[in-house]
Amino acid sequence: MRFLLMLSLALTVQFATAAPKGKTVIEITPDHADDWCYAVGDSVWFDVRITVDGKPLKNASVKYTFAYEKMPAYLTDKAVLADGTMRVGTAGMDCPGFLSCRVFLLDKDGRTVADNLAQAAFEPEKLRPMTWMPEDFEAFWEKAKAENAKIPMDPKVELVKDKCTDKVDVYYVRLQNFRKDNYVYGYVCIPKTGDRHPAVLYLPGAGVAKIGPSLYMAEKGVITMTIGIHGIPLDMPEENYGILKNGALNNYQYLNLDVLDQYYYKRVFMGCVRAIDYIFTLDEFDGERMMVSGGSQGGGLSLVTTALDPRVKYFVCFYPALCDHAGYLYDRAGGWPHMFDRNRAYFRTPERILNSRYYDAANFARLIRVPGFFSWGYNDLSCPVTSMYSAYNVVSAPKVLELELRNGHHRSSRQNRLADEWMLKQFYSDGENR
Repeated sequence: MRFLLMLSLALTVQFATAAPKGKTVIEITPDHADDWCYAVGDSVWFDVRITVDGKPLKNASVKYTFAYEKMPAYLTDKAVLADGTMRVGTAGMDCPGFLSCRVFLLDKDGRTVADNLAQAAFEPEKLRPMTWMPEDFEAFWEKAKAENAKIPMDPKVELVKDKCTDKVDVYYVRLQNFRKDNYVYGYVCIPKTGDRHPAVLYLPGAGVAKIGPSLYMAEKGVITMTIGIHGIPLDMPEENYGILKNGALNNYQYLNLDVLDQYYYKRVFMGCVRAIDYIFTLDEFDGERMMVSGGSQGGGLSLVTTALDPRVKYFVCFYPALCDHAGYLYDRAGGWPHMFDRNRAYFRTPERILNSRYYDAANFARLIRVPGFFSWGYNDLSCPVTSMYSAYNVVSAPKVLELELRNGHHRSSRQNRLADEWMLKQFYSDGENR
């Protein structure tokens, strides 16, 4: 990176005397406010505004940093904002990526009481994965699918009366997967009309939590299925999930990566395909219009499942995890679960690095040949936007990307609406449920 210049219009003076009371908002906006995008080599300015209950915070003490996404700060400074505003600038990047400006509001003792960030994009359309695809990548997964197909699905299905509505029947499903007496659990929602319907498989975000049925699209005439990935029932007492999260399933995302065939996500990927196996047994399914959808871990799984299963005709992907694990090995952001970041140097063994390439959603993205909808924000600390663009840019199929620039690791009602509209448009020529 070339030498960086920082300029500030704020004055560096003594701290304010007290932390503010009320709703504090730190708003940071790059000077290319419409799209937050810059050419490689451009400088970038960030406008900072701090308010409490909508009014400018006078004499606000702050610390601010500049960094390349997920990398250590290359500049840190402090200032007092006399009228609650300042403009700070820095030289940009000399390669595609994201540059972060982070602002910390400090109390009189110098402790952080609020913080926020904004990330400026430098030619993100040129980002590519730092991982590479092993020569036997496709053969490895074809073999895994063939082996899984030999395992009887042995479905156990129960109507869940207290979850049904006047428009939708809800079923609790258990499917055998990966090995004998290992299961995928899920809920299937089937519209009560006599028609044959399209279907969408919703894939879960990271963590260990109770998962319920998805009724919204089902009430619009779409079969929906939600699944868990951990092989545990979805109807246990709530406290059991916390026990598993902090016990047997703690840090599941790193388990057994040392051995290619035993990494935790192999069973997970096969479970996603097994769920589609089940959907294709339903008389109510039309046998053609199959979609997968998810966010975060579920977004990564939507890429993986679409690539693995040619029966998937469309996909929706919010802020995908599992993308470009190797990014950190080249001093740039990698995807969740950040397995090779600088704080996990001990994890960077040759075996794990090689094996990670077989489980990288960016490599699956290279194989996608069907239309997809993507959406994320630029300020995501959980799934770095560098890693998401790296996967998105290698998808050669038709695709849509809807940005909500200020968003972190969440999505707005607008993003949900646009995704639902896109989904219905794929399913129905007029964009309306029948």
